[in-house]
Amino acid sequence: MTGLLAHDDAQRLRSAIADVLGSSSDTGAAAADPTRTALFRVLDVLESSSGAVVLPADAFVTTQQAAELLGVSRMTVVRLIDRGELAAEGGGVHRKIAAAEIERYRSGAQARRRAAIREFAQDITDDLPADRVISTR
Repeated sequence: MTGLLAHDDAQRLRSAIADVLGSSSDTGAAAADPTRTALFRVLDVLESSSGAVVLPADAFVTTQQAAELLGVSRMTVVRLIDRGELAAEGGGVHRKIAAAEIERYRSGAQARRRAAIREFAQDITDDLPADRVISTR
């Protein structure tokens, strides 16, 4: 997968951050620095992902923006809110969703998908008959 940031560029930025904020050793105050940790995490995401969104946890977005962040339709976001799976503030057509809530839902959905795939994979055994092609015409 190609990221937004080339590996060589990311390495140069890591070195620059380490020079400015402290050594890259895992001991001492420099390793525990939350700024350094956050910057390295952002570099990891930019290097490994073709897209990235950075929002403060207390930021609020519209249902359309939430849909774009989750990769679903706006109507799906509205249904998630109506079912109580996604918390929103406000009512009617002017609902706002916290960025932290979107991340909570996204992480939970990803965990549910992975669990379903693991469960499905456990059902596949040598005793399972092979797939057959059925002609309908």
